[in-house]
Amino acid sequence: MNNNSLRREKYDDNSVESKRLQPPDVAIRSNQKILRPISLLKIVFDGLALIIVLAAWLIFKYFVKPVRRAFLCSDLNLYHPPPEKKVFPTWLLFICAIIIPLVIILLSESIRWFYLHRRKAAKVVYELQIRSKVFKIPEWVGNLYIIVGVFLFANCANSLLTNIGKVAVGRLRPHFIPSCFNKFSYTEFCRYPNEWMVNYVCLGEASDIIKEKDGSYDIRQSFPSGHASSAFCGLIFLALYVHKVWNYRNFGLFPYLMKMGCFALAAYIGITRITDNRHHATDVLSGAILGTVVAFIGFRYMVNSFKQSVLRDLGSESSTY
Repeated sequence: MNNNSLRREKYDDNSVESKRLQPPDVAIRSNQKILRPISLLKIVFDGLALIIVLAAWLIFKYFVKPVRRAFLCSDLNLYHPPPEKKVFPTWLLFICAIIIPLVIILLSESIRWFYLHRRKAAKVVYELQIRSKVFKIPEWVGNLYIIVGVFLFANCANSLLTNIGKVAVGRLRPHFIPSCFNKFSYTEFCRYPNEWMVNYVCLGEASDIIKEKDGSYDIRQSFPSGHASSAFCGLIFLALYVHKVWNYRNFGLFPYLMKMGCFALAAYIGITRITDNRHHATDVLSGAILGTVVAFIGFRYMVNSFKQSVLRDLGSESSTY
């Protein structure tokens, strides 16, 4: 019995399986580097895709005119008074939906890189080969390229899809009749309640190639809400990022507060478009759905773009999206 026990212990100590299960030396692992090659062609196609989306957005934004939809003169939803000012102007939307998420992502990635860099067993180095030269890119630079690049592309794609919907649907804004015909009363404008207005021309409508902002063409571009889609795209992307990166750190309830704040701010921006008489409720709802879907697709693409070793640092692998 004693001889068998001694043989078993000796076998267990020298077995191949036991050696595999033993943790390797940290000092040896700390000097390891994982090289991840980056294709120059991928970077070129990334830039080309962004240029195409931006060019298409400019065309639909300033050159493609919306369809001219017929309407009933008795439609009271089109008699709202014209808005005097925006509760949430475009420049403030740009700060809340683009600048603030970018700043939070950059700060979070900087802190995460500084905090985890000394604890990582093997560091990832991206290699970019241009002809005969090989450029080594630090891990944090490659990560920021993926995260920020996908975030900006998702917002550009969302703006393009929003403007395509605006010119394709041509829905009239709630203040269409007062702004188009300068008629503020139903009895003053509508003689026959069941009369469809088909061939109409708004006051100040010009045949210029470039569309004017807040002009006669803009009042026929209500669906979907651009403010709502942009707000939900940028802020929901940030909420998904916080859920992926922050939930698995010792931050307590702060990540949940951030996610609720992102959704609340996006919802508030959409609601102001209704109270400003610039959009119908369904315009804001459709814009919110569009922005959320684009943000979700972009974030899934971002997560799948990371290598497995890098993905472990972004959060638990067991989380699903």
